[in-house]
Amino acid sequence: MIRRVYIHNFKSFVNFEVRLGDFQLFTGPNGGGKSAFFDLLGRLKTLICEGERISKVFPSDNRTYGINDASDGMKIELELQDTEKNIFSYRLEIQYDDHGKQQRILVETLKFNQTSLFEAHLGNAQLYRDDGSQGPAFPMDWTQSGVGFIMPGKDNKRMSWFKDRLARVWVVRIVPDLIKADSHEETTSPRSDLADFADWYRYLAQAQPDIIYEITDVLRVRMPGFRALRLKDAGEGKMLYAGFENETGGATVDIPFRQLSEGQKALICLYTILFALFSHDNATLCMDEPENFLALPEIQPWLDRFYEICEEGNRQGLLISHHPRIINFLAADTGTWFSRDNGTGPTRVFPIVADGKGPISVDQLVERGWIDGSQG
Repeated sequence: MIRRVYIHNFKSFVNFEVRLGDFQLFTGPNGGGKSAFFDLLGRLKTLICEGERISKVFPSDNRTYGINDASDGMKIELELQDTEKNIFSYRLEIQYDDHGKQQRILVETLKFNQTSLFEAHLGNAQLYRDDGSQGPAFPMDWTQSGVGFIMPGKDNKRMSWFKDRLARVWVVRIVPDLIKADSHEETTSPRSDLADFADWYRYLAQAQPDIIYEITDVLRVRMPGFRALRLKDAGEGKMLYAGFENETGGATVDIPFRQLSEGQKALICLYTILFALFSHDNATLCMDEPENFLALPEIQPWLDRFYEICEEGNRQGLLISHHPRIINFLAADTGTWFSRDNGTGPTRVFPIVADGKGPISVDQLVERGWIDGSQG
């Protein structure tokens, strides 16, 4: 589980720190930094697990406006906890040269509890074995993550665990209008906006047919008339269709996925995410406003199941929502408020304190402006 994140000089985050539980609701005014926080987690995954260069993941214009000079770098710390309560502590410092318009990794470290697993400074790296003894020292490309570069081995299983766990941090914000119905290749995991849903579904249909059956069963209950998703040959690729019962009792009607409503697309994607992405142990699912495009009777069963999965253990849910019913349901126990002074200051967070027993509900407190950054 992600237990602690520290961010300095990224977008609206200046000396920012937050600690996280197994399930966390993020709410607060627009522009407060909620989606930017999810963005930061997704970028770390891209840097370490996908091997992308620092210039593309954390370009200089991502720094906090108004505090930067040539010597002001970006600092990020991430703590992951395993099932035995051990803490993996990752630290990244990025140095920027505004004159040369370049950036490089100044410091990168990874520790298991207090034992070093990896240390790098200005391109000089030191690898440590799992027992704490020194491994090889070597020069590294300071435009890429050294932790991401190291290949798995018998002496660095803990580093491999860290990377594997970070790879199971999923950041999702569904944009129905961007979802393509055609597929020309399979993908093992979707983009954060689900634009490549058809490619991902094509992979799942081949690799995990049992999960497809589960998704189909639940969608038949939650979506009136729905029967199944189907991929049909279309030129050199395939086209995704949604089958619905014919009102006259005839054969199932296959509707091109692109012709479904935004809500139908969102609901199909949400349950596929829940059963396919979140089915793995030791996963973190970061959902950015899943209630968009859906009515409360449609999102509530999904939300209940999301919450139950996290309570069952070994999975972590982070949820951004502005929905009044969701806020009332979750804020008192798991709510964290994100805010910025005047909408331009640095992001600050504090827990929402409300017992839910008073005459005014939490969402009404929010509406009246009685929950704001003054409580921090």
